[in-house]
Amino acid sequence: MASTRSAPRFGIDDQVYFSTQNLAARQQSSDRFVIVQIMPQDRSGIYQYRIRPVGTGPQRVATELELRR
Repeated sequence: MASTRSAPRFGIDDQVYFSTQNLAARQQSSDRFVIVQIMPQDRSGIYQYRIRPVGTGPQRVATELELRR
């Protein structure tokens, strides 16, 4: 059983970096993203976030494990 936290690790307007969990395509992006929405936890109890690039580009959904400060 996954342990759940009482609060998300990141907040709205926090600036973060996004990195993929795929080992074959593991790339550390130098692009910064901004948290625009905290979404519900997934089935394993990990928070999800809607993020947008600081510059231009589409929004995406990322899990807490894919983000770093």
